[in-house]
Amino acid sequence: MTSFEPFAIALRLSGVTVTQYELDAALKQLCTRFEPEDAEDSHYAQVDIAVKNPVRSLLELAERSGPAIAAMLDDRRIGKAVLDIAFDYPENGEAMSARLPAHMAAAIAAYGIDIEISVYLTDVEDDEE
Repeated sequence: MTSFEPFAIALRLSGVTVTQYELDAALKQLCTRFEPEDAEDSHYAQVDIAVKNPVRSLLELAERSGPAIAAMLDDRRIGKAVLDIAFDYPENGEAMSARLPAHMAAAIAAYGIDIEISVYLTDVEDDEE
């Protein structure tokens, strides 16, 4: 049985052409990172998402920030929006799977946000110490 238990989730925005203040206000939450990209007047922004109850956190993100993200993607104030969901893969593991709840994926995708799955090799014994 698979479950949706990521250890980290981040909304990554690239090609941001508004100020951090404007972005925070539009998203109705604070960015945890906001830094210049190579292109002039273009920034990378990141919003970390709580993983205690990840489905609820992502549904709340979609409700709170989704319409603003979709509007900024449409008029190119944001170039790309990606939700990165990170899972761990134990060093001695043989297989790994995770189920993304359909209603959660649909809520995110409805606003033009891509979903990216990242898997990191971890050593479970080190994590337990």
